[in-house]
Amino acid sequence: MAKENYYSISLEYLNKAFDRGEDVLVEALPGVLKSDGIEIRAFGTECLLTREGVVMGREIEKGPKAIIISSYALNVPDSQWTFVGKWISFKELPGTMPYWDPFRTNVEQVLIPHVEKIHDNVEYISDRLDGYIASDVPGDFAVVTFPLPKIPLLYIFYLPDEEFPSEAKCLFASGVESFMPSDVLADLAEHTSKLILELSGG
Repeated sequence: MAKENYYSISLEYLNKAFDRGEDVLVEALPGVLKSDGIEIRAFGTECLLTREGVVMGREIEKGPKAIIISSYALNVPDSQWTFVGKWISFKELPGTMPYWDPFRTNVEQVLIPHVEKIHDNVEYISDRLDGYIASDVPGDFAVVTFPLPKIPLLYIFYLPDEEFPSEAKCLFASGVESFMPSDVLADLAEHTSKLILELSGG
């Protein structure tokens, strides 16, 4: 998809989101109302939602992140949403079969050569991605990240040993499909994995 298409689609989503009313959107995201838009945390940093686009840093985002963030703004429920603790794989989400191979490659396998570096930097990664270290799941270590305020991603890692190589898994919170389509959820996870690599020095 060309950048112009990402941007035009994101504008459509954002304008529909703002049509819900600023107060409703601020509460739902959640975000902070500013004079020029609504500020939220996305991918570990502050960004500004406006009717003219998603501003990250000082520039309007015109790539895939614009679709991800604007889709979240459009679909996030007005009511408070609480994660009840069930984690599911990407394959368990509806309509994911066409995206499974790219998901496995771009979200999970890309992390495998860097599992030891991720382990060494996991506290930093969790802090930067507004998450926490998970201690009640299988694996050698795990971290919950929040690339968007109400969408947690659980990353489970296995360190290499004499018998088995490294492994990495990414799981979603049950019910996450209400926030955005499966292909956009795959993009969300892909960009989160890229950020994990960046934060780990991988």
